[in-house]
Amino acid sequence: MNDFLLNDAKAFQIQRLATTYLIESETDTVAFFSILNDKISVDDFLGDNTSRNRFNRRLPNPKRFRSYPAVKLARLGVSNHHKGGGYGTLIIDFLKRLLTDSPTACRFLTVDAYNQALAFYERNGFSYLTTKDEGQQTRLMYFDLSTLS
Repeated sequence: MNDFLLNDAKAFQIQRLATTYLIESETDTVAFFSILNDKISVDDFLGDNTSRNRFNRRLPNPKRFRSYPAVKLARLGVSNHHKGGGYGTLIIDFLKRLLTDSPTACRFLTVDAYNQALAFYERNGFSYLTTKDEGQQTRLMYFDLSTLS
């Protein structure tokens, strides 16, 4: 957590690549998250018909696009002093509501989830985008914001 906040977050902000938000108590940083623009591309499913078909069933039939607007949860960290306090889920819920209520079109919330965090994202309603990344250090996951409307 400290490494990203001290070394990368400010540079990402200056370069307009990602925006980082802090949640602070009176004495310390409780948690943080960074978001950036993203998209889910139909090409992400090439060679993976099962995932592609499951994804396509969620989309309106009359008009299908080559990509769909998304926001990526690029970083999410909770301080060791506050782990287990539900802050990660609160942040996810906040982002879901923020993006659903936003006037800007955004269909999906995405994340490149580390293997140790996969169960956390599954509990928060995320699905795997593809099986092509099985066995990798991270898995691409998404949450369909239209399920909240």
